[in-house]
Amino acid sequence: MNIVYISGVKFGHELLDSVAKSGWKIQAIFSYDDSKKQLYSDFVSFDDIAIKYGIKHIKVNNINDENNIKLLDQINPDIIFVMGWSQLLKPKILRIPKIGVIGSHPTELPKFRGRAPIPWSIIKNLKTSALTFFYMEEGIDDGDILDQQRFDIDEDDDAESIYNKIIHIGKEMLLRNLTLLENGKEVRVKQDPSKFIEYWPKRTPDDGRIDWSKEGKDIHRLIRATTRPYPGSFCFFKKNQLRIWKADYLDEKSDGHGKIMMINNDSVTVGTGNGVLLLKQISIGDSEVLYNATRIFSREDVGLNLE
Repeated sequence: MNIVYISGVKFGHELLDSVAKSGWKIQAIFSYDDSKKQLYSDFVSFDDIAIKYGIKHIKVNNINDENNIKLLDQINPDIIFVMGWSQLLKPKILRIPKIGVIGSHPTELPKFRGRAPIPWSIIKNLKTSALTFFYMEEGIDDGDILDQQRFDIDEDDDAESIYNKIIHIGKEMLLRNLTLLENGKEVRVKQDPSKFIEYWPKRTPDDGRIDWSKEGKDIHRLIRATTRPYPGSFCFFKKNQLRIWKADYLDEKSDGHGKIMMINNDSVTVGTGNGVLLLKQISIGDSEVLYNATRIFSREDVGLNLE
C-alpha cells in the first residue's frame, strides 16, 4: 500500500514514528517548512524520522501549491494520512489517492467541529471527548468516519495530559486501521448532522489573558486549556507579563480580584471573582524557563494585585 503522510506537529510525529517502527512503508512525508515554527505551538521537525527510516521528506509553505500537487500526483498514493495540519486540502489533492485522504480530529465528530479542539474541550468543561479518524472531503470535518475512540476528561486533566492521551490512542487507532485498509476491510460511517452541537472558532495567544474578576473555576479551566503545548494563559504584575502554566483551584473566600493573598511553601494564593487559585508554575515574558510561583513573588507582594 502506497502511503503519503502529511503533518507538522508533535501528535503526527509520534504516530508516524510508531507506524514506521512497525514496518509500514511510507513513500513520502510532507511537513511544514521550518519558517513556520513560530506559527504552531506544537510544531516539530520530521527530519529525524525521515533520516531514520529513509523516507522522502518535502517541507512546504502551502500543501496546495501546484508543485506539491504535481509531486503528490507523481507519487500516486493509495492513501494519504493528514495527522495535524491546519491548511484545508484542495479538491485536487483529495482526488489523488485511490482509497482516500484520512484526517484526524480530537473531538467526538459530528458533535463538535472547528479549531483548537483540545483547549475548547477543557474550557467547555466536557467530561468526555474522542479522537476521530475520518475521510476528508470538501467540507470541514464532515466526511465519513473511519474510526472513533472516546476518552474521559478528568478534573485534573490539562492540555498536555489530553494531548498525550490522544497520542497514545492515535497510535493504536492508526496501526489497527492500516491493517484494515490494506485488507479492504475498513469501515465508513456517515456523520449524522442532527448530532452536531457547535463549531469552535480559532483561538489566538491573546485569548489566554486572565480576567481575575471571573469565577475561579473558569480561570482554572483557562489555565488548564492553554498550558503546554499551547501558548499559556497570562496576566501582568509590575509591568511584567506572567504566564501561568499550572495552578489549583480552591473553593475558599477571595480577598479581591487578582489580589495576592498569601505566599505558601509551594504556591501563591490569588483571589478571583469567586474562590481562589494557587499559582504553582510560572514563566516571565517569552522566556521558556519555568519557575515555582514562590520564586516570582516575595512576602512584600502580599496585598498587591495581578492585572
